[in-house]
Amino acid sequence: MGAVMMGGVTALPATAAAVVAHAAGDLRIEDIPVAAPKPDEAVIEVAFGGICGSDLHYWLHGAAGESVLKAPMILGHEIVGTVLLAAADGTGPAAGSRVAVHPATPGPGAAPYPEDRPNLSPGCTYLGSAARVPHTDGAFSRYAALPARMLRTLPAGLELRTAALVEPASVAWHAVSRAGT
Repeated sequence: MGAVMMGGVTALPATAAAVVAHAAGDLRIEDIPVAAPKPDEAVIEVAFGGICGSDLHYWLHGAAGESVLKAPMILGHEIVGTVLLAAADGTGPAAGSRVAVHPATPGPGAAPYPEDRPNLSPGCTYLGSAARVPHTDGAFSRYAALPARMLRTLPAGLELRTAALVEPASVAWHAVSRAGT
């Protein structure tokens, strides 16, 4: 069952399907509890997700480099969808906005890093990563509660299916720009 309107308010289902890696060669589609969002989180109805090399490594090998699965983990960080519930604190896009997700979360502490480059933050984590325990679940699920700061509103006319390539294309674009001519 999907989200439903009740008295003008969107009610989330108790559970939703997700792609969960348990170990090497053990990938399952499971019903997981739909998390209630924190005040700074929006609930996204996920439309599409790109399959990253790390997703494949967790599934096929139970690890991506030094990041080893020690517990079941929801895969996926290259996702797009529609904001179903906006963040209660008023940050981020409004309900109905089509968004891509920036998968990085800056590490704790006051270490300086450029605001637009959370990946440079010491202790940075990523959706769908087993680099730390507990693992950081990804968003290959029907619904995902994500910090509003991760959401990037998509331009009008950009189809969600095409937009799913935003994150992997930006990684490639960044690599080419860093490499220079």
